[in-house]
Amino acid sequence: MRPFKSLVAASVLISGCNGMPTAFTQDPVFDQAFVVHSGAPLPYLMMGTAIQWNEDYAVTVKHLPYVSGAVYQGQGDVQFFKHKANGVPMWRSYQPGEELTSVGFNSAYMSVKGTGHALPAMVRLDAKEGNVMYGTHDGPVAKGMSGGPVFAADGKVVGITVALLTANDLARIKRPDLANQPRVSIFLPYNEINREWTRYMAQAKPATPVPTNLAAN
Repeated sequence: MRPFKSLVAASVLISGCNGMPTAFTQDPVFDQAFVVHSGAPLPYLMMGTAIQWNEDYAVTVKHLPYVSGAVYQGQGDVQFFKHKANGVPMWRSYQPGEELTSVGFNSAYMSVKGTGHALPAMVRLDAKEGNVMYGTHDGPVAKGMSGGPVFAADGKVVGITVALLTANDLARIKRPDLANQPRVSIFLPYNEINREWTRYMAQAKPATPVPTNLAAN
C-alpha cells in the first residue's frame, strides 16, 4: 500500500498503518481475498492482496510491480491479471455513510480486516491519472492490504484498498472535510475499476474489418 504524500502525488508502498486492523481466521466472504506477490525480476520481494474480478481475471493495485499474468494497468492504481476461479464476488457502487470493511494480509501474512464507514469526500492522488477519483473511509488499514477488497455490509465488493492518509498528511492538506478525521483510508471504487476494465476490453477486442462496397470482378 502506498503512503499518501499529497493530494497530487503519492509514493509507492505503504509502510506502517493508520490504526490496528484485526486478525480473523475463517470467513466465507472475507476469505475471497488472497495474497499476490511481485514477480521477476523482484520475485516475492513485495506482497499485496488481490480479489477476483471475474472467472478469468483478478484485480490488485498497479503499484505492486511485476505481477505474474498481468494483462493491463489502468490510469488509476489498478491492474488486472490472469487468475482462474470457480466463484467470484459480487461488485457494486458504495454509498457515503455505509459500513465498509477493508480486507487483506499484513506483512506477517495474517488475514486482517479494518471496519469503518464510507466518507463523503473523494480525493485525486495524482494529476497524471486524469480524472480518476478515489473513495475514502475511516477504517484502519496496514501494509500488505494494498489491492485487497473493500466489502460493504451486504458482502459485496465496492472497491480495492490503495493508500492511507497519516496524521501528518491530514494536518498538511487543506481539506476541511477530512482534517478532523482520526484516520482516512483510500480505495479505488468499483465504478473506476469497471471503467478501466471497459478500456481493457476495448483494447483487447480485435478490430472489426471495415466492410467495403466494392463489386466483385
